[in-house]
Amino acid sequence: MLLVALACLLVGATACGSSKPKVVPPPTPVDMRGRAQVDVDARGNQFSPVDIIVTVGTRVTFHNQDAVTHNVKKSADAVDFGAPFGDDSLNPGQAYSFTFAKVGTFHYTCTIHTAMDGEVQVVAK
Repeated sequence: MLLVALACLLVGATACGSSKPKVVPPPTPVDMRGRAQVDVDARGNQFSPVDIIVTVGTRVTFHNQDAVTHNVKKSADAVDFGAPFGDDSLNPGQAYSFTFAKVGTFHYTCTIHTAMDGEVQVVAK
């Protein structure tokens, strides 16, 4: 009986593995500097690419490639994008464009779907 209990304890301990949580590194921003026009897709309740680097004056177009409605909004109202930003309702097949005219890091989100976020890093030419 003792041997069976020890075997169960050993199997249980090895099955658990490490108790450390797995940390997923943030995605590497896609460098799109020098392009006048950049496209970001909303598909599978994610933006793709998630994070991009562009130069000042780049027009970014968000395309809804899903069968459900998304939106594109500032992640924080206090952030100044330099002009009104966002679209409340981006239906399937629709697109929204914004020209980033200001250096900075701009976080955006789909408020309809949690964890559907992205970032645009805008750098000087």
